Amino acid sequence: MSNFFDLKKITPLKNFYCKYVTEKMKEENLPSSYVPFINALSKQKFGSQQELTENLGCNKAHTSRTLFKMQLQGLIKPLYTSKIELSEKGKIYAKKLTEIENKLYNELSVGVTESEKQTFNKVLDKLIANANRT
Repeated sequence: MSNFFDLKKITPLKNFYCKYVTEKMKEENLPSSYVPFINALSKQKFGSQQELTENLGCNKAHTSRTLFKMQLQGLIKPLYTSKIELSEKGKIYAKKLTEIENKLYNELSVGVTESEKQTFNKVLDKLIANANRT
């Protein structure tokens, strides 16, 4: 049985996303390394750096350095508070990031039907669930 999809096709999309978002966020003077943190923190508060590290799949040192820098720039609330969360300034950047991602999504999905989008997302969800089990 042959593979029904080619994982190598996902990499160029991820690379394009990273390049696109990095260029747009440069206009905001925001390092691209903050993007996954802003994305995660815009969706939920985290009780610890360890919890955030596990969610992002990065190492503790990277999380610690990035959060420290984000705090210095006023993007997150002070780290001594009970939860790690975006400050009002961080929420503004999160909104801009969402706008950038939505614009990219709209550009990439030209000619793709709603049914195809739903099917694609269902397949991705299953692949991610399977990856998390391994």
